[in-house]
Amino acid sequence: MTALITDYAATYREAANIIGTNGHNKGDWYSVPETGVGIELAPAECPVDAGGAISIALTGSPTHAWYDVPLVEAAVRRFMEHLRPGYTRPMAIWDLGRWNDAEERTAAGVILAFKDAARAEETAGVAA
Repeated sequence: MTALITDYAATYREAANIIGTNGHNKGDWYSVPETGVGIELAPAECPVDAGGAISIALTGSPTHAWYDVPLVEAAVRRFMEHLRPGYTRPMAIWDLGRWNDAEERTAAGVILAFKDAARAEETAGVAA
């Protein structure tokens, strides 16, 4: 299988930045906060979950179009492999949602997981 993404580390670093900037969401890829009369945020500016952050990093939108699904799913699957070494389940996007929505999960925890995955990608294959 050909890799769909050449720089997973950059994708995960950008996803961490997105969570840090937009805020962390649970229960859906993104949520539109109440901002006041006449002020609306674009979906890419709203609080997002881990999957939404990866999607924004790769496509510019927290909800990807049908043609972006393989791109986002590849990054989600690889991220799940960082979270759970040996991960092989077919529906990584659903498992990431469950991980993101865990009661104990915080924005700081999601950001740290993205940064850890980015560091692991950068050092993969580098001899010690």
